[in-house]
Amino acid sequence: MRPEAPFYVGTTQPGGVGWMRIAVTIGAGLVMILLLITRDIQPLIPLAALVVAAFALFTLVTWMRQSTRFIVDDRGLTVSLGGFLPRSPWPLADFRTVQLRTIPAERVGVTVGGYGWRTGRVTSSQPGELQPVGSRKIFTTGETSERYRTLVTRPGTMVEIIGRSGTHYLISPQDPQATADAVDQAIRARR
Repeated sequence: MRPEAPFYVGTTQPGGVGWMRIAVTIGAGLVMILLLITRDIQPLIPLAALVVAAFALFTLVTWMRQSTRFIVDDRGLTVSLGGFLPRSPWPLADFRTVQLRTIPAERVGVTVGGYGWRTGRVTSSQPGELQPVGSRKIFTTGETSERYRTLVTRPGTMVEIIGRSGTHYLISPQDPQATADAVDQAIRARR
């Protein structure tokens, strides 16, 4: 018997690296303002306002790409950057299977290539870093790296969704097990 499609709402939050990027962005903006103040520039106020606005926008975007809300439902997994700006869904029709993947802190940057909402090549998973979800078996592609859409904000246990079309998905939610169970239920409901 097929289960009903889930409606699960989860979140991702910046980890230590994410908060450091946000702090560095704010710090760089403050340094720019201090440099502007010490120079004898005629349109100081408009230029300073422009610099403040640019760094504030960059800081907001950096935060939004890591602090997200997402929904798992009958369409797939829809991420809202910052919790309020929805992106196009990761399509449920493309989900082959779901599994839990553990990536330690010392390997996240090398494995994933960057933090936050992005698309790129990710080192493929190995059996030793995978855990099955429910009655599913773990799935490895046998390739060195694959194309992924990612929302990785911290090391540790993540949810890896293997796609049918050559693109896979990796997300580091606050509750990986509940997210993986919801994705599993969505895949089973679609079949």
